Amino acid sequence: MATSKSTAGTFALGFLDIPQPPPPPRVAGWTIMTDQSMPLALQPSFLESVTGILDRVKYADHVGLVGRLPAGFIQAKNDIYRQHGLRTFPGGVPFEIAHLQGKVKEYFEALPRLGFSGVEISTDCIADLARAERDRLIASARAAGLDEVYTELGNKIGDLDLDVEAAATCIRADIAAGAAKVAVENESLCHCLRTNRMDAVKGIVAEVGIKPIAFEVGPGGWPELPVWLLKEFGPGINVENLPADRVIAFEGMRRGLHRAIGYTFFAGAGKA
Repeated sequence: MATSKSTAGTFALGFLDIPQPPPPPRVAGWTIMTDQSMPLALQPSFLESVTGILDRVKYADHVGLVGRLPAGFIQAKNDIYRQHGLRTFPGGVPFEIAHLQGKVKEYFEALPRLGFSGVEISTDCIADLARAERDRLIASARAAGLDEVYTELGNKIGDLDLDVEAAATCIRADIAAGAAKVAVENESLCHCLRTNRMDAVKGIVAEVGIKPIAFEVGPGGWPELPVWLLKEFGPGINVENLPADRVIAFEGMRRGLHRAIGYTFFAGAGKA
């Protein structure tokens, strides 16, 4: 993340120099916000205050998507995000329901009609998919008109440990099959943090780099987990599942200008 040298007149206090990320669209350093059915009237006002921070939006009101909210509401939400240059995708739980019920084809076909540009394929609550099936599902989603497919490793329940070799192999294969990013489940990351097994996370990054990985940093492990990730891997990490009310705080942490990360900006690059 480079330090700004030419923002005077662009930002309110642009004559001061602070780290600036590359402008969107970015290939890394993504912030993927979680939308918990934010009201339509609130969306435009909220988006005014986070211009340039967000890269994607993930819908996490699984009950709302499947059994509570009408299609028109979701279409209107996606229209608003699209007008602000943001692509959207639902979290993995609806996919897992569709897979259990033998309705994946219908699910993939419904998402573009609702205005989604992507989908998450996960197995954190269901049995793991065989490699060939995982590849087939990624290809099927893209064939259905979903430009971006997100996959996931780790579990919400059961075995929360991360195996470095298996995770790295899965990430490489998912990306080769056409996935945009591979998320690491928040529960598994928090388990590693609680049990002092973050060497597994370091090992995965050492194998594949940070570009293909999206770390789920909510709801658990705040702020210790994002602080650890930023200090270990730097501001170019991709993060996912960030609640709307933590987007601005995390951006401060990413730039070293937040209490949780110890205002690290002042330790090195505080002077022009």
